[in-house]
Amino acid sequence: VTNLELTAAYAAIANSGTYHEPTLYTKIVDQSGNVIIDKTKGKSEQVMKESTAWLLTSAMKDVITSGTGRRCRFTSINMPAAGKSGTSSKYRDTWFSGYTPYYTGTIWSGYDNNNLSQTDKDYHKNVWREIMERIHIEKSLETKDFTRPDSIITASICTKSGKLAVDGLCNEALGGSTVKTEYFAKGTIPTDKCDVHKKVKVCKETNLLANDFCPETEVEEVVFIEKGEETSSTTDTKYLIPTKECTVHNEYNTNTEPEDEVKP
Repeated sequence: VTNLELTAAYAAIANSGTYHEPTLYTKIVDQSGNVIIDKTKGKSEQVMKESTAWLLTSAMKDVITSGTGRRCRFTSINMPAAGKSGTSSKYRDTWFSGYTPYYTGTIWSGYDNNNLSQTDKDYHKNVWREIMERIHIEKSLETKDFTRPDSIITASICTKSGKLAVDGLCNEALGGSTVKTEYFAKGTIPTDKCDVHKKVKVCKETNLLANDFCPETEVEEVVFIEKGEETSSTTDTKYLIPTKECTVHNEYNTNTEPEDEVKP
């Protein structure tokens, strides 16, 4: 793929899914001003749904704000941008394709003979940022975000299950709320509700499942994650529902009121 082809592909995402055939000129005229070749109206084609293009943009905005493309974030002006970095084996090729609501650009960095690795793995990202930011500043372009189409709607989902969040469970989960507002194309919102969060009673003294002998003052309700057995530790491990009951409180050491004393 050439740089021009890749830039045109990303521009199609930026243009709400409409692909515009790249052109290096608009028209050619003779010395009398007669138009010899006119390319002001280039070939255009809708290649993806408007909703798909916007969802891709939403995902690739995260690449610049918190992902591998953080160096591409503008430093002097506040302009939304989306894009994706890429590398080939041993960093022989490095890419960054990105766009704003105004312009799309792609930077490739590497050696012509393609047999040497690059030591500066952020060079191309710095170049992209410097060029794109300067264009927007010198043209005094107004800050604006990508237009969200009417075909995109939102829903509150649980980040652990990917299903609809359940009030009183997902928002009260051990470790913090797992509820997130997510974007969907109409007709694709999940219909099932979260089934991994469970509220159970635990003993505060042991952090195990409460039994009939645990004092009421030591019992609390906690929302845990319930899933299959883990083969190794994950970020969910400490939030998994206990499998054992309290081992401290039982019929032998339960504090009860003494019976009336009987004198001999």
